[in-house]
Amino acid sequence: MLWSHAPLCPHPGFWATSGCLLTRSVRLLADLLCFGALELHAWIAGASSENLTARFHKDYPQHEALLQDSFGLVSLVAWLMTLGLVAWHVVATLRRLCRAPEVLFFPDPSGVHVRHVCLLLRGARRRVWVAMFALTDDVLSEELLRAWRRGVDVKVVVDDEQCRMPGADAQKLLDAGVPLLLDDSPARMHHKFAIVDSCLLTGSFNWTKQASTTNWENLCILRDAAAVASFAAEFQSLWRLFQRKQHPGKRKRDATPKR
Repeated sequence: MLWSHAPLCPHPGFWATSGCLLTRSVRLLADLLCFGALELHAWIAGASSENLTARFHKDYPQHEALLQDSFGLVSLVAWLMTLGLVAWHVVATLRRLCRAPEVLFFPDPSGVHVRHVCLLLRGARRRVWVAMFALTDDVLSEELLRAWRRGVDVKVVVDDEQCRMPGADAQKLLDAGVPLLLDDSPARMHHKFAIVDSCLLTGSFNWTKQASTTNWENLCILRDAAAVASFAAEFQSLWRLFQRKQHPGKRKRDATPKR
């Protein structure tokens, strides 16, 4: 068979040619898979290669320029392996970037960091578990309410003394039906962390306006599976402990004004 002199990719330029080769390679790979795993194995092994090649060309004439002989086949396999290796490295790099930790520092009068936390809460699909010493920031509390209303597993643990401070949002969350427990112990529930799906937020940052606009604070956003699992286990341990000590609605009834 004579070699075709028509260019595989008519568009000039590095990126145009690369894009063309990538597109044609993906289409070729899909067609080879459709051609049949057994026939492809026989083709690579050399059994009836001419017959299989002719049949493939007949079924998929658009790929004839890429598979004109055995050399073309070897070149194609090498190219696809290289393409797969590059794709694997790209995916691995993207996954590392997605799991890269973030660190937010306060005070932040601009509100950018709090908005970033709100975006994380807004994107929650499975769970939002919060263990927070002080919770008075209405913006963050509203995001918890929205997550609860759209069916996310929202649970909140707060310090029993801090929840009585002016501006505390614990009662508002309870009134809306959000599962919330108080530590109900002589010790402080001094944790400041939240688990949003597979993401961990932890640091010195309380969910208060003072913490975000006045105090020197830090908030680390981690996506390491081991760290998330450890904090999730701690939250579940706290939840079981405080659940045994009180009914979630107990404080709600106690806080209801007398008529």
